[in-house]
Amino acid sequence: MDNSVTVVIPTYNRPKLVIRAINSVINQDFQGKVFCIIVDNSTNLDTENNIKKIDLDKNSNREIVYIKNNDSSFPIDNWILGTEKIETAYAKFLCDDDWLENNFISTLLNKMEETKAGTGIANIKLHKETKKEIKQVDKYYNYKIGLVSPSSVIDSYLKLSDILPATPTASLMLTEKLKESFFFALEHYECTKQLFGFDFLMNYYCSFDKSGTFMTNESLANSWAGKDSMTLNIKISLLSYCNFFALLRLIRKFQIKLEKKQLDQIQNTLFVIRLRSIFKKEYKEILLDVPFESKANFYKIIKNLIKRVLIKIKYKFI
Repeated sequence: MDNSVTVVIPTYNRPKLVIRAINSVINQDFQGKVFCIIVDNSTNLDTENNIKKIDLDKNSNREIVYIKNNDSSFPIDNWILGTEKIETAYAKFLCDDDWLENNFISTLLNKMEETKAGTGIANIKLHKETKKEIKQVDKYYNYKIGLVSPSSVIDSYLKLSDILPATPTASLMLTEKLKESFFFALEHYECTKQLFGFDFLMNYYCSFDKSGTFMTNESLANSWAGKDSMTLNIKISLLSYCNFFALLRLIRKFQIKLEKKQLDQIQNTLFVIRLRSIFKKEYKEILLDVPFESKANFYKIIKNLIKRVLIKIKYKFI
């Protein structure tokens, strides 16, 4: 099987940071062919000019494809354009302010081939910018190594267990699975146009369709949390609810049987979202018609809210 890889980097007005991301792709120790597709809807030519300066003469196994997107200012359109250009066996997205360790592709590709998994996911190193310094956490997530079951994914995103990586920076996929999951995710437009929910759905799609998601605890990718980073500037509750509806769509599509604790948590979360949607338009817009009732168990709601706060404090502190 052809093991060539495509890395898609959507970018907007980050001419310096995106070069770091591109160099991390070029410098992979993987010996096969790697295509790096940059889709750029920046308001100036700085990114394009910087990319033109990259010298690939000494590396015939690397190819840069630059696409200028002048037709749309929506970030998701960069992702769509990049996805449509992928022709290799394996592919991934890389956020323009993130970067890869040199052995990212080779390590995950080997793990995927060994386990016959459709997706491989690594741990990440988080680099958080503060006023005084840049703090680094070498292994941001805490999870079990191996193939991930649908039940484990459900527990994680219902806050019943440890958080799993959602960033596309951490994953490598079979291209057919990347495209299948990406275009399925796009159907929830109100979330995906803001880049919410689709990355989580893609990372764990293969857990649900039984082609397999393999997780290694090695930190093979770097995630940047700078001042202008989406990581620090998004509305956490909205992101969480978009991930929640992505989860419900996976459960419905693959007809996953739920445990009682999972169903209870889903009903509680639906109740909270529907209550919020009465007062805020942004929550009303993301609501989907799902085959679950919304029930309020106030004891469990308060208990889970406290648990969520403690999990957030834990990850924010580190």
